[in-house]
Parts: sequence; structure tokens; C-alpha cells
Amino acid sequence: MTDQNTQSPNTAPSESTLSHLSALVSFDTRNPPRDISVESEIFRYLKQHLSGFEFQILDAGDGCISLLATRGTPELLFNFHIDTVPAAAAWSTDPFQLIVDDEKAIGLGACDIKGASACMLTAVQQTTADVALLFSSDEEHGSSVAVKQFLATAHGFKKVIVSEPTGAKAVCAHRGIQSAKINFSGLSGHASEKRALKDSAIHKAGRWMSAALDWVELQGENFETLSGLPFNMGTIDGGIKANMIAASCELSFGFRPLPGQNAKTMLNQLHQLACEVNHLPNNEVIVSGGFFGPTLPSATSEESFNKALDDAKTLANNLTIPLGDPVDFWTEASLFSEAGMTALVFGPGYIAQAHTADEWVSLTQLQQIEEHYIRILKMIEQSSASIIS
Repeated sequence: MTDQNTQSPNTAPSESTLSHLSALVSFDTRNPPRDISVESEIFRYLKQHLSGFEFQILDAGDGCISLLATRGTPELLFNFHIDTVPAAAAWSTDPFQLIVDDEKAIGLGACDIKGASACMLTAVQQTTADVALLFSSDEEHGSSVAVKQFLATAHGFKKVIVSEPTGAKAVCAHRGIQSAKINFSGLSGHASEKRALKDSAIHKAGRWMSAALDWVELQGENFETLSGLPFNMGTIDGGIKANMIAASCELSFGFRPLPGQNAKTMLNQLHQLACEVNHLPNNEVIVSGGFFGPTLPSATSEESFNKALDDAKTLANNLTIPLGDPVDFWTEASLFSEAGMTALVFGPGYIAQAHTADEWVSLTQLQQIEEHYIRILKMIEQSSASIIS
């Protein structure tokens, strides 16, 4: 490892960005436990380094907080989440101390997504452009309460850049996410009875599991570079012991629909499949949806989907951000899209570096995003007409 002062100016971000990133990483914003409040040091730090901004705090309770920082009368909103996942057990260093070597910056949240926040703190100090920044504290919780609360206000923004790691390219489409539970009922009794084969709730669940995996294999639709349906059965819980027919069984599962696919329709198909393979009426199998995140773009028709996608690509082109491919992972950009905003995802690093032990982001990526942010803000600052319309 080397001191950050020795980094090559050709591949490294500014000292300002590395200093901001070091500070942001030092704040413990792990989620869970989401032990954060409006008085947390990270909010104080952000306010301290956003001179000339006006601030609005939205507190939805339970650590679900957003800070809106506004300078001037901006049309474009940038969104950053300040929470991180818990540190994995295999970390080889202190996850709250940024370590910088010749190629990368290592620290909890450095990639996902405190690196982007650090770049923006540098960019706003070098320009006077009208800009709005939304920092939220509960993205990693999986409920997105802070962003949803913000979107329920009369915020007035029409366009947003969500700064998740995309390899410094604009991502205008990504998969959605749907979690769910399915419950089967059985008729309890002694396992020596032959009826156990059909009456066990676990056996019913097993038939559905097999059929569902076969169904997933047949999902061959494509969207640009994405194909198929990522699907996972996460937990199964049922029965009491081996010599008792199981009276109940519950499975949790999730899947990631392609951009433009309807998750509710797919849930209904999986429900119907469970009934068919077990020869049961619909009301004897219960499917309940859990967390749902729409696809990006989020739209109710093919026409509106195509328009939203075109609008996002136009925004990227107007800001001269290179376009990237759609991605498999989900972001809160789809919530902004669902609320009617033009949304794209754009930030430093790659998703493979997020949520890992010794999480890192490359210095080259930080430099690129820092330069992009400064360039975009200067374009806004110097333009007499809107460049993002």
C-alpha cells in the first residue's frame, strides 16, 4: 500500500475526492442495523461540505432519512444512498478506514456508493451550477422508505441520475425485483398412512418447486444484452418431524424480471402452476408478494416503456455520458421512473466489487466520475438554455 499523496495524476481522482471518501467511509452507516438519525455525523459532514446549499431533512422513522441539498433552481437531481451493507467476516482490514494503493481505494461503501458521493462533493466545490443532491439512508434495507417518502412530496424534479456503480457508463434499463412467499396446507396425520404422499404440505411444495424450476428454464425472453429469468428459492419451512404428515409449508422465493416484464403477471403464473401440479383450487394455495421493485424504465405499456427508455438515452446523450448495457441488478432509479421521472444510473465501480470483503473502487473510475460530474455541472452553469430537456 502507498500513501494517497503518491498516486499518479493520470489515473487518480483529486486529493479532495479521496479525502471526502476517507471521511465518508469512516462513518458507520451499516444497514442493518440502520443506526442513523438526523444528528448522525455523516449528515453533519455533508452539510459542512455543501456550502451555499439549502437543506431539507425528511425523516420517515426507523433510521429512514433523506437529506435534500439544493443550490439555485435546478432541473436535475442526483441521488446517492449513504448506507452500506454489514461488513463481511472476511475483511482483512478495518472496513471503516480507507486504504488507497496504486490502483484502488478499499473501504466499506467505497464502491456502493460513497465513492460517488465523494466525487460529487468535489464537483460542487468547483462550480456554481444549480444542482440538487438527495442523500438517503435506507437503500440497503430493501424497502426504500426514504426515497418513497421523498417521491411523495411536491419536489418538482423531472430528471434524476442515481449514482450506483455502472463502470462510469449510463445505464438506462435494468431488471426489477420481486420477492414472495407461497404457502401450502396439508392434512396432518401419521406418516404410515398412504395418503401422506398427497396430503403432505411439504410434498405439495416439492411438486411446485420442481415445476417452477422447469418453468423458469423455459423463460427465454431477451432484452438487449439480458436474457432469461434469475430465480431463487431462499427458504423452506414446514412440518414437525419425519413420522408426521406436514400440515403446512412456506417457501420464500424471488425473481428478477427483464425490463418491461410484469412481475405481477409472473407471480400469477407461478400461483397457477402450484395449483395445477397439485390439482388444487386457487384458494388452497396462497402466494403473497414481498418487496417489489419495478424494472427500469417502469411503465404500464409498451409505448410508455419505449418513450421512457428513449428519454433516458436522450438525457445521457445531452450530458455526453457514454451509454452502457442494461444490468441484472436493481436500483432505486426504477422508483423515480415509476413516479414519472426520467431516470438513469451512473456511477463509479462495478457491482461485482459491492457487498464483498475488502470492497474497493478503482482510482481510474473515481477520476472518471469526478471529471464527468464537474463537466456536467459546468455545462449546466455555462448554458443559457436547458441542456437536459
